[in-house]
Amino acid sequence: MSEPTLESLRAEGAQHHDPVRFRYLEVLAARLPAQPPAVQQVLAGRLQAAVADYAGRARTAVSSKPRAAVALAGAPSALVQLNRDLSTRAQADADSVLVGGGASVSDMKSVRRFSEVWSKIAAEQQVAQAFTRGPENAGPLNAHRLMLRSLALMRSLSPDYLRHFLSQMDSLLWLEQAAAKPARAPLKPGRAARSSKH
Repeated sequence: MSEPTLESLRAEGAQHHDPVRFRYLEVLAARLPAQPPAVQQVLAGRLQAAVADYAGRARTAVSSKPRAAVALAGAPSALVQLNRDLSTRAQADADSVLVGGGASVSDMKSVRRFSEVWSKIAAEQQVAQAFTRGPENAGPLNAHRLMLRSLALMRSLSPDYLRHFLSQMDSLLWLEQAAAKPARAPLKPGRAARSSKH
């Protein structure tokens, strides 16, 4: 059997076995002629040994591939089987689980979809109302005008982010109003006098 060369390996299609290693061998072979004769002899021996090693590994990989392909074709991988079992179990749970009032999980999905659509519509209405209430003759650095411009940019770039942003702002506004304690009405002078006597 003749010594393998890079050309013979390429003709066999073995360059696809380990493309990085094959490219290294090609570069080494291309730089070999530029070296001094003594270095050429040492490198030529190493190159030939590396090419022979590469050819042996490529042939071993090709011969073991059909067996691995048959094994894979015969039985599904563990990951495929796990995914199949999980999806079957999730579907069975979705069919059997009933939420309060007898609504199934699929009904809850439709409620979630309706809620998302409703929140998009509400966000659009809020932005439209904000634009109608905007100042007419405000300067370019007016805070209200800058806020409206940022809302317009959010609406054009990412409507979902705008919806999320408005939801957070509503929550913060509600928390601020809930935290503000109502001021007590001052007692009438007559009542204050009576309470101090007791």
